[in-house]
Amino acid sequence: MAKRQLKALFWQGNSQRAMEKRLAKLKAYSYLDWPNLEQRRVNPNPEPIIWLDWRGVCYLSSLTGIKVELPKKMNETGKRKLQKDLKDAGFSWLREPRWSQLYHDLTVIDIHLTFQHYCDQSNMILLEEWVNESEFRSHMDVIEIKYKTRSGKTGIKKKGICPDGMMVIVDEKRRRLNQPYRARFLLEVDMATHANLNFGWEKSVAGSTFIKSKAYRERFGNNSGRWLIITTGETRMKNLMKQTRKMVEEDTDLFLFTTFQDFFSGNPLQEMIWRKCEMDEQVCLLAE
Repeated sequence: MAKRQLKALFWQGNSQRAMEKRLAKLKAYSYLDWPNLEQRRVNPNPEPIIWLDWRGVCYLSSLTGIKVELPKKMNETGKRKLQKDLKDAGFSWLREPRWSQLYHDLTVIDIHLTFQHYCDQSNMILLEEWVNESEFRSHMDVIEIKYKTRSGKTGIKKKGICPDGMMVIVDEKRRRLNQPYRARFLLEVDMATHANLNFGWEKSVAGSTFIKSKAYRERFGNNSGRWLIITTGETRMKNLMKQTRKMVEEDTDLFLFTTFQDFFSGNPLQEMIWRKCEMDEQVCLLAE
């Protein structure tokens, strides 16, 4: 994550210098790491970032009851072995950022922190659960998607599904009224890297099929949920909505769309910033 994100979480009332002194100690003892000169030269670094080093990941995995044998030497080979052993034990360790997707991944964290911030401000809304993309990637669900060929025949294609995140929101007001109070949302952060047509197939069709699938029910216990699509701008959003309408038809209610500007300009839980495919007006996320 970015250092500014870490400061917002743990050092709000302290100076940048106080945080940097603590982080320097954690790096010196291999709990944290950040880009060296070569990594900064070769890879895109939009802002100062940090990630877990080997001692940090061993500490966190130990809190979940996972114990692995440490390599005798913690060089490149040793770290790869530790990463594999942790993965086999059920703990995912990203040894370095995904440099090509760094801006995307930092944006996902900003979205998570924004939802958490507005939940914390409310006495009636709780962010009960958040699942990162890494969890879906480590234990990926594979579904079968039906499609029509140019000749009109129906084909089946297997596809792995990996949301950018998943959250469960609890509305205490609805709970007290004995109404359905728990809502699950899957996150797709669209950086305009997919062509519109590809989005319709890769995201809309696959996303709606996933929610209705056996794999989804086995993972979450039921088939309730919606996709939140957050994208770069109004024109891009309308194109994605058009492709979704075309590709999934009766399942368009499984998707809600907004832009980064609208999302970060206010409270994304209770302000009317979300669009349905079949509606021009904007709706509120928790009023649905």
